Amino acid sequence: MHLTALKISQRIFDVRRFVFSLETLLRHREDLEQKEKDELMKKNHRLQTEIHHRNGLASKYFETMKELARSRTGGVDARELDLYSLYAKRLTCEIGRSEQRLEELREQVQEQKQAVVEASKKRKVLASLKARKEREFFSELEKQEQKDVDDLVVTRFVPKTGSRD
Repeated sequence: MHLTALKISQRIFDVRRFVFSLETLLRHREDLEQKEKDELMKKNHRLQTEIHHRNGLASKYFETMKELARSRTGGVDARELDLYSLYAKRLTCEIGRSEQRLEELREQVQEQKQAVVEASKKRKVLASLKARKEREFFSELEKQEQKDVDDLVVTRFVPKTGSRD
């Protein structure tokens, strides 16, 4: 009887920890997800920068067109009008190239969003598996502790065989 009580008390002091066997893979997936998010942030920044650039070009174009209209009514020589026209054409070309870059950047941002979603899904699968395994571990640990306590109670309070007369 004493041996059983000793085993039970040893199990009570045996602190068991939950160890997830795929923890390294989970950390790797978290790192990949963060890298994808960082890349998305960079691509969004490039997109915003290009939008700002295109808006600046459009603003210059409208200013140039206003100046061109004023110059035509103000009696400016033909050479200056040609310079305004050439500058306006150059701005139009630059705006067109900027629009193309914007379209490419928007596609890259969408692709990157999909990459972030996929990385997030892969991480969440492992995270939910870890959470489930952790719940199972602690449930089993609780059952074992309850069994140990029950065994201890039974061991301590076993009626002694013999008469009390």
